[in-house]
Amino acid sequence: MTGEHRQSPAHTCAFKAILAARLKASPSSGRWGWLVVALLVCFTVAGISGTALAQGTPPESRMAVDLGGGYQTSTASFSQTVGFELYSEQGSLTSSYTIGRQPVADAGVTLRVWRTFGIGLAESFLHDSGSAQVTALLPNPFVFGQPRQINGSAAVSHTEAATHLQATYWAQLSQRLEVVVAGGPSFFRVDQDFVSDVTYTETYPDDTATYQGASVVRQRKTVTGGNISGEIGWRLARHLGLAGALRFSRATAQFPGTSAQAVVVGSLQVGGGVRLLF
Repeated sequence: MTGEHRQSPAHTCAFKAILAARLKASPSSGRWGWLVVALLVCFTVAGISGTALAQGTPPESRMAVDLGGGYQTSTASFSQTVGFELYSEQGSLTSSYTIGRQPVADAGVTLRVWRTFGIGLAESFLHDSGSAQVTALLPNPFVFGQPRQINGSAAVSHTEAATHLQATYWAQLSQRLEVVVAGGPSFFRVDQDFVSDVTYTETYPDDTATYQGASVVRQRKTVTGGNISGEIGWRLARHLGLAGALRFSRATAQFPGTSAQAVVVGSLQVGGGVRLLF
């Protein structure tokens, strides 16, 4: 005698919504379209978990500790222009910066408060040692209005240390499979190097100049943004498992005392690691 398994109308509608969301995403939506689909999948699985719980798979763990890392999938660029006076004429110094795709260290804890609902705290750290592209227009000591252009690069550093507070939905789908959907505010501490001056050489008749190097200053700013994440875990043993996660966080940092454009921090991060269950 064979049994027939049928999807519930709610589950069928959920998966149709996911397919529709992806089909409606324009080709240019790229990463954003897939992010929406991924989050819809997380919420759909979380909804299905209610059925699993009703079938006798009670949550076992009250706390989960995640240790791992990931990769930030996008880049961010910004620039600044500084004016100065030389030979009684205005010059300019423009520097352009790019925050590249970088590995991310990550650790977090989730605490079940009531049934499948809880709170979470995660810490992430990203460091990028790159270079700024520098262009300076240096006034001519003898001819007014004919500046000399020099170009070069300078080593700069960018660091993001973020604390993510989260409200969580933590559901166990089976004896081994579980899902966590979470979101909340994020607090970023951002350290950024800015080019403040250049050194150069010039030789009579001083109609050209040669770039030699640059001076940098480090600025720090703390800003608030937000985060949303989805995580799937697989239990290897009662107190040990593996987890894979997507997290999108975002904030904007404006550094006072500089003419730099606002710096966008955070992005879509893909990662995973070891999960300890208690």
